[in-house]
Amino acid sequence: MSKEAEGMSKMFDEIKNGFLQFANRYAKAVQSGAEVAGEHVVDSLEELDRAADIPAGKLFEAVKAGALHAVEQMVISGEEFVAQMKKNQNE
Repeated sequence: MSKEAEGMSKMFDEIKNGFLQFANRYAKAVQSGAEVAGEHVVDSLEELDRAADIPAGKLFEAVKAGALHAVEQMVISGEEFVAQMKKNQNE
């Protein structure tokens, strides 16, 4: 394999690995956000007599809290990813 082909192969491997890492972090962030939303819903249920009594506003706030948590996790992952890329470039 030529040096140029080896370089391209290495670049595509790095892209593939980066994508897999991103997908894994995204899945973890979404799962974590869903857990946060679920906790908010459970807290709301504990305050009420029946599940049908949950106001739409509280449900919306629970989903919003979960989504916000997921976004925060993705930002943290993005910062870690950029730091790792910079580290790899300096090696």
